[in-house]
Order: sequence, then structure tokens, then C-alpha cells
Amino acid sequence: MKRPLLLVLLALLVALPLTATAQDSETVVIRGFGNITSFNPLFTNDGASLQAYAILWPAPFDVDRDTGAPVPGLTSWTISDDGLTYTFTIRDDANWSDGTPITSADFKFVVDAIKDPDVASVLEPNVELIESINVIDDKTFEVVLSSADCAALSNIGGLNFLPSHRFAADFSDIETNDLNTNPDISGGPYILEDWAPDEYQSYTANPTFFRGTPGIPRLINRVIGEQAVALQSIQAGEIDYTYFQGDLFQQIQNTDNLQWEIFPQMSVNFLSLNWADPNAPQPGYDADGNATQAPHPIFSDVNVRKAVAMGYNKADILATLGGDQGGTPLIGPVNPALGWAYASDIEPYPYDPDAAKALLDEAGWVDSNGDGIREKDGVPLSFTIRYSDILLFFETTALVAQDQLSQIGFDVQLEKVEWANYLTEVYFGQMYDATPMSNSGGTAPPDPNDFMSLILGTEDVPGSGNNIASYVNPQIDELIAAGRTASGCSPESRADIYKQIQQISHDDVAYDWTFVPNIWQTANKRIQNFRPGPSWVFYGYTGFVQEWQIAQ
Repeated sequence: MKRPLLLVLLALLVALPLTATAQDSETVVIRGFGNITSFNPLFTNDGASLQAYAILWPAPFDVDRDTGAPVPGLTSWTISDDGLTYTFTIRDDANWSDGTPITSADFKFVVDAIKDPDVASVLEPNVELIESINVIDDKTFEVVLSSADCAALSNIGGLNFLPSHRFAADFSDIETNDLNTNPDISGGPYILEDWAPDEYQSYTANPTFFRGTPGIPRLINRVIGEQAVALQSIQAGEIDYTYFQGDLFQQIQNTDNLQWEIFPQMSVNFLSLNWADPNAPQPGYDADGNATQAPHPIFSDVNVRKAVAMGYNKADILATLGGDQGGTPLIGPVNPALGWAYASDIEPYPYDPDAAKALLDEAGWVDSNGDGIREKDGVPLSFTIRYSDILLFFETTALVAQDQLSQIGFDVQLEKVEWANYLTEVYFGQMYDATPMSNSGGTAPPDPNDFMSLILGTEDVPGSGNNIASYVNPQIDELIAAGRTASGCSPESRADIYKQIQQISHDDVAYDWTFVPNIWQTANKRIQNFRPGPSWVFYGYTGFVQEWQIAQ
């Protein structure tokens, strides 16, 4: 069973008996957002795990902190005139920390493992158009595509190198290898020193890192799920780095020892309304390509989905995130920062309770007995929002929606779900009516295809994929494919395709799109060369931590 590309940050509150503090002259403590699922990127892309393994397993290239564009890092590359062959050259000085060179075989191993039918990898979408990996020599390899793919670099960028010499060549230990839970090797800036699940990971600088030994000798990723604890910790100097939404940052009473920058988060947020019956989750398509899902008793009706979208006020949620600096309303599955692909002419559904009531009347949902709850054919207009408070605005969204939708005839119940159970039951299991969630695309450099294919595409199998709303629309699938293969791959040739997708998903209310929040990247002033940028998504520090220094 394939697992999804889930790119939200984990959050669990724990007590942490650390011996090193953020004031240690050789140690920096960053805020981690939850327990690690695995150190193997083939099996999870949740934010906490990515935060951990991204500094161990190097990506093929770096990302410009300001533009998100790919730039040479571990490799440099050229692209053939037909767009089908990408030739990568690995740095001669790139080695694993045990002295073994990082080679073309390491990348081929990763792609071949993902493609193996017996390996259940979250990264299958990244390799679906890769026809072959041709090893030219130890430091040169070709990625050959079956067809031109405008998102190729974005997808390749999400494939971290793994030390193939530490795995069985036939992938027989890929799911059980000790490196998945206790890695003792690294090709990145840091080497894992210790891991206490639910508490912290500690790392030591990798002296063999190809960019040179990082300036900070020791790094601790401390798990702090509770926002209030994070606020206290950054103020007290117990942690050196975290990020906040604006409402939380504004609660910091003394910022004299802090430095920060504000950027829109590279994500899309939504209230997912399940199109399918949550009591019997089914794949979106069967083996023959036929739609298979039983419809949701309420949200299978577009008028009901539109009534939800218009029945509660997203501005009330944004107001809790820092007022005018809180974020930007959203109209579809493209982050506004990708301006060339963003359909700015589409207006978000307005907060209009009267129009929402009219839509419900039209759909046959009426309050026949005067109890304030609408019914249809004896069935009440009732649903449950299942949510995690991993991010504060998820809970705020649930509370605002419950309050305001109840005023127009919905019976809305709330159920807070502990994160581990949320992943299994709600996100992966699709056992929910409605849930607030966020998706940050999944690859670097960011590309509109990241959001489109993940949350609107055909990968809708319970236990798998980011299409948690079970949205099935063959026209959308065709347009997603067209966007990836547009002639020349220029923004001009792709923009209209992505704007069509946004219009269709808006009209369908594929998801109830909400907003893009702003984030405050925040660090103690003792960290020198702290230069965050817009491309820092949730886990962006991992690409630049090797540049940091501790002020003496």
C-alpha cells in the first residue's frame, strides 16, 4: 500500500530532559514539531521526519533561498534539447561520513527502490515519468524520462540520496534496515548522535561534509508541540530557532534578543469536505479506471459544499493570525507566491450566510420542525469536523466553522484527534466528514504541479495519497498531465492550464480553500548568518543550517 506525501509538521507535547541548553557555546537548539516516523525518506515525508533526515541524506541540488529556483549543490546538471534526458554530475569531494564516496549508484538505488512493486514508497509520484537511470560513471548519471515533464526538476529534487552500500541490493531490507530508525552515517552537514522518540534528536557536525565542517558543532532538534511552550522557550533562550504565525509572535513580550523575517508560507490551506462515504473508504478508481466510491451523504452535493464555503468567515480566522499581516485568502490549489500560475481573477467565495441558506434550500435541506437543524428525507444536516491542533489555526478553523455554520442550519460536531491517530484514521484513512488541513507541495523547487497532482490527482487510495477529499475528476487529471508536458515548459505555455484547473476546482468546491498564512522565521541573535527566505517552507532551515555560526 502506497503512503502519501504528507507535508505538515508533527506536534506532540513532551518533557525534554536535555543536558545542553541553547546557551551552550557549541550547541544550537531548534524547535522540532513532533516525533519522527522514519529516517528513511522513501516511507514518510511528514514534516518532523523530513526535518530530521534532510540533514543526513543530501538532495540532488540546492534551492535558492529567495526564489526557490534549483541551484547546483551536491550535483550540477544539463538538460537535453528534447527535455527527456537530465545529466547530473556529483561533486568529486562528496562522501558519506564512513569515507565511502557518494556515487551515481546511490541515486539509482533510490529510484529503483521506489519503482520496485514490492516497495511501498511515498515517493512514487516523483518517479512515475522516469524511464531509466543510466550510470555513466561513479560521479555521472542520466535521468531519462518517458515523456517531457515540466516538473521533472521539482520531482527529482525530492529524491534524497541514500547510502546504497548499507542496504541490500535487492531492497529486501529496505523497510527493516537499521538506518531507518538508527542512522549512523550521513552525507549531509550533521551526523545523528542520539534520538529519544517524542523528545529530541541530537546531531554532531559532519567533518567530511562536502561543503566543509558546519560552524555549529552540535545541533539539537527538540520536540515542542505546545505553542505556549515554544513561546516561553524562545524568550528564555532555551531554544534558538523556531517559527510562528503572527498571533503567536505578537505575544512575545521582549524581542531584544531575537531576529526575525516575515514570509508567506509556501502552502495551501483548506477545510477538506469528504466527497466519499467515510464509513466505507474506497479507492477513487478501480483497476479498470472506473470510479468506485460511494458518495458522502451530505458533501456529495455541490450546493452543500458551496454553502459551507460561504457559511463561515475565513477573515475571522485570519484575524487571529496577526491581523493585516496574518495571511492571504486562497482560491485554489496554487500558492499566490507562484504568481505566473495563480488565477488572480477568481474571487474567493464570500462570507454570505443568506446565499448559503438559499443554496441549502435549493438542495432540499430545510428546517421542517423548527429546531434549528435542517433535514432532508429525514436525515439531519449533521457532520463532524475531525481535527488535530498540530497547528493552532486548524482548531480555530474548526471552532469558527462550527459556530457560524450552526447559525444557518448545520449541526456541526467537533472531535479533536491526537496526531498519530489523526494520521492513521483521518488523513491516511479518510474516515472523516470534514477536516482542516494544509499542504506544502512536497518538492523543491516549488512548482504548481506539486499542489495539483498531490491533492487533486488520481492518487486516491485509503492509506495513501494527499487527495484526502476523494475528489475524482478525469478532466482535472487530463489537465494536470497537460501542465507537466506543455511545449517548452515555459510559464507562458503552462499558466492557462493551471488557471483552468483552479477555476474547475473552485466551481466544484473540490476543497473549501481557506488562506495562506504568513510565518515569522525567528532566531536568537546569537545565531550569525541567519538569513531566512521565502523558500523556507516548514523545514527550510535544514538547507542552510550549515551556514550558521554562534556569536562568541
